[in-house]
Amino acid sequence: MVNMKLHLKICFCSALYLLISSCSERPSSSGGTDRIGLLVIQPEHFHAALVQKYKNPEIDPEVYLFADTVSSVEAYQNLIQQYNSRDQDPTDWKVISYYGYDFLEKAFKGNSGNVVVLAGDNQQKIDFISQSVQHGKDVFADKPLVINEEGYSKLSELLNAASAQAPLIYDIMTERYDIKNLIVKSLLNDTEFSGGVSKEGAEAAVQFNSTHHFIKEVSGKPLIRPAMFYNTLKQGEGLVDVTTHYIDLVYWMLSSEQVIDVRKDLRLDSSFRWQTRLRKSDFERSTGLKQYPDMVLDAQTKSGDLAVYSNGKMDFSFKGIPVSIAVQWKVESLDNKGDQFSASFKTKKFRLEIKPDGQGTMAVFVAPNRLNDKFEDELRQSLQSIKDLPGLDIEQEKGAYKITIPKSLYLSHEDHFAKVLAQFISYRKVKSLPDWEKSFMLAKYYLTTQALAKAKTIEHEKD
Repeated sequence: MVNMKLHLKICFCSALYLLISSCSERPSSSGGTDRIGLLVIQPEHFHAALVQKYKNPEIDPEVYLFADTVSSVEAYQNLIQQYNSRDQDPTDWKVISYYGYDFLEKAFKGNSGNVVVLAGDNQQKIDFISQSVQHGKDVFADKPLVINEEGYSKLSELLNAASAQAPLIYDIMTERYDIKNLIVKSLLNDTEFSGGVSKEGAEAAVQFNSTHHFIKEVSGKPLIRPAMFYNTLKQGEGLVDVTTHYIDLVYWMLSSEQVIDVRKDLRLDSSFRWQTRLRKSDFERSTGLKQYPDMVLDAQTKSGDLAVYSNGKMDFSFKGIPVSIAVQWKVESLDNKGDQFSASFKTKKFRLEIKPDGQGTMAVFVAPNRLNDKFEDELRQSLQSIKDLPGLDIEQEKGAYKITIPKSLYLSHEDHFAKVLAQFISYRKVKSLPDWEKSFMLAKYYLTTQALAKAKTIEHEKD
């Protein structure tokens, strides 16, 4: 009975879409106007909905959705409904849906939007991107755009062949808008104060480390993950997923708005991959599914566990600066500290760290290499010179200076999405990406896919 209702709902939604697309006399948002009309394709990750969390005068409230089944996009639809019905600043999205095995073919027939939003199956994503570009649609996509060498080859071909008026391809790099990263970038590039990044010593000059958990709560509720999350052929391994954000930060902090030459500026030194093991009960808690679906059976061990290659570490040099990035996933946080992140940057005059403070709040710390009476004043002066970040101050904590940040400067994860969207819209208005943005994408995915292709498989993280 439930399946019959689902079938009828799919048929009704699909028929409604075909009726609207064939009979509507209203000009499409993609028909000769710069206003954005969203075309959302198979949004299996909730990041697709975050693009629509707020109203935007640049975006038509009429949105087209194409997917294989109703159930595959239930989370997306629920979030859009939540945004439309909230008391404060409700949105007014009108989602016109089509469901069916031929959803991709139907997505590009008629006037159904001019900007494709992608967040979901990372293996299929590059083919969705290619189809979008072939049909003259711009692309605004969640990371990663590609997860293997084959995907990188397709992306490289698309970006290198793009003419001045070609559709845009842009990935959602939210971390550039985190206040802590903005501060670090400014201090690193104030070379009179920092002396520049230090390349000396055995330790990498730039390090990123993060630990994530498959089972966790978000806003006080258990996070339900799609089964696809445990299929690394679709989701991507640890070396090619979360690492994209950290690599982008390396480029953005150390070479902002400068074109990257992959052959001259990058050298991969080593890469490693290893598994996280989940029991069947862990999988059930994470997904709500009592049985393994076919898509994750390749990861099943003889004992019935899942072995997921979600962990990775890479060491490389960028313009001669040694960098180390490590990402690992655990089943759940046993100490209740949740996901953890840290980063460090060595300069000739001080060391910068992003890490939790004494209260467990993420903060930026500055530790001088040598004590002197002038350092504190020089640090204050450098902070005060940061454009658009008023009110930054410092206090001493554990032998270093902690940068205190006014609450008004903090943005939420959703606000970061809005910032990236605004940047994309500004690029779209001039109908092109800067050359440095294109080079960042190519250099980023070249590095991740090469790291995976050349990775050594190990039992645990290399010491």
